[in-house]
Amino acid sequence: TVTPLQGITAAAPSGVTVTYNNGSSDSSAASAAASASVAVVFANLNESEGSDLTSIDLGSTQDGLISAVAAANPNTIVVLNTGSAVVMPWLSSVKGVLEAWYPGQEDGTAIASLLFGAADPSGHLTVTFPTSLSQVPASTAAEWPGQNGTVQYSEGVDVGYRWYDAQKLTPLYPFGYG
Repeated sequence: TVTPLQGITAAAPSGVTVTYNNGSSDSSAASAAASASVAVVFANLNESEGSDLTSIDLGSTQDGLISAVAAANPNTIVVLNTGSAVVMPWLSSVKGVLEAWYPGQEDGTAIASLLFGAADPSGHLTVTFPTSLSQVPASTAAEWPGQNGTVQYSEGVDVGYRWYDAQKLTPLYPFGYG
């Protein structure tokens, strides 16, 4: 197993100091970020088989942390470990976003290779990232996650990118972006 901290530390060029903050406090993370030339924030959605997400928000804790770090350091990069699209209210405040999905036990090596430019993040999105939950075809409780054990599929054939085209909506990042 190679953690992101281990991977980034190992890949850092000579003369580069890597520091770490666990993000348990927005103010301590912002303070650490303010003294760095680049800040990297890792955010995730805990998902598992057999349960649906209740939202595509990272949550106020993670969104607040990202916003605080980005306010302290304009060179903030966010690494997302999510299994699907998320909304990013802080996007205009950060320099970049890397969607790592769930990269496995050597994610530190892979992510460091991308962050330091040793590898090209040449993948394309396999899902559409909406600007908000209200933009997705399943935006009511009856449609997602369902009510009383029943899910209503009211979008018909307008699934995925077809929904955005039919509704004349511009998503944050469309299917295939990258």
